[in-house]
Amino acid sequence: MPDNDYVFEFVDAHHHLWDLNRLYYGWLTDKPFVGHPSGDYSAIMKDYLVTDLQAEGASVNLIKSVHIETADGETDTVRETAWLQEVADEHGMPNGIIARADLAAENAASELDRHMEYGNFRGVRMLSFIGLDFLDNSDFRRGFSELQKRDLIYDMDAGWPQMGKAYDLARDFPDSKIILGHCGFPKERTVPYFHAWRNGIRKLATAPNVACKLSGLAMVDHNWTVETIRPWIETCIEYFGPDRCMFGTNWPLDGLHSDYPTVVNAYREIVSSYSNTEKRKLFRTTAETWYKI
Repeated sequence: MPDNDYVFEFVDAHHHLWDLNRLYYGWLTDKPFVGHPSGDYSAIMKDYLVTDLQAEGASVNLIKSVHIETADGETDTVRETAWLQEVADEHGMPNGIIARADLAAENAASELDRHMEYGNFRGVRMLSFIGLDFLDNSDFRRGFSELQKRDLIYDMDAGWPQMGKAYDLARDFPDSKIILGHCGFPKERTVPYFHAWRNGIRKLATAPNVACKLSGLAMVDHNWTVETIRPWIETCIEYFGPDRCMFGTNWPLDGLHSDYPTVVNAYREIVSSYSNTEKRKLFRTTAETWYKI
């Protein structure tokens, strides 16, 4: 498609849905998680369904999406995947499903096979607020190898202190697909932190099997503006390039601090000087390619 025929279309590479009557979300139905980076999230402790997402995304031409696990209270993680597949079959979204799974567990391989019974399943995420030193753990790596065997994605939650281990993991499993979440989840907005984070991003980006999601920046920067999120996004694109960067909203969590079109249009402003080919990659085709949606 020639550049002058560019039509803006958005694939949201990172969002969440929840039905509190269908699945168990401990962080949404029990006592709120103290210390959550989003702060007081009581306003979203209610159902958020795909029809809500589609309504919020309509004005920015949301065409596809990738759901990231969130039903933390479920002992059988496949229940969330099964529900999301039902939703996708009825509503056409989410197109990709990243599930919760413990790759260090002995039954990791059989659990992945159960998830794979659902057509939109694409991989897993292991989320931790207390650190990610398990990236070089032998049990974790055994489970990680099962992802590679099945051509599944690892959605990585890693800050800059873990990026050395993240790089080692990507290097040791060169045929794996790893997608770094939330720009490496920068948790501070100081100059020293930015430089440490930038060095981590630069190192990790040298692994060609790692991509980066431009998302989640409002979780720490609650009063964000285009200019406060610009350096984090521009740095990721500088090192990873448009073929390995994709935008996501982290909705509805980041909806605590903005509205959906404002976030997407802020992204559009930041990359306004890019070519239409590059914009198409960042907002649509990179996510489609990596997640196979």
